[in-house]
Amino acid sequence: MATPKIKSTAILIGYNSEGKCVYSDVLDLSDYYDGEHVWDKGSAVKRLKLQRVKGFLFDSNGTLDQEFESVFDLTTGKYKSGCTRYADGTMREEK
Repeated sequence: MATPKIKSTAILIGYNSEGKCVYSDVLDLSDYYDGEHVWDKGSAVKRLKLQRVKGFLFDSNGTLDQEFESVFDLTTGKYKSGCTRYADGTMREEK
């Protein structure tokens, strides 16, 4: 029997500074790329105390296409830094 796969899906988990989950969502990949996110507004980042978001993006074959982590400044609510690992093993860091 084949193992079920997560396909065309974004799994998002957000943590506060204590490491507790304060946000989670499972979206169709097209909704992830086309839609707004809770971290798009600084006020929402500050309200949730959303310091870190981890995301896992699966393609239509169920392959983990991207894994990313974004860090936010809780004072301003703005993006601070992040890194992305792609399916081919390459990484991109932003500071």
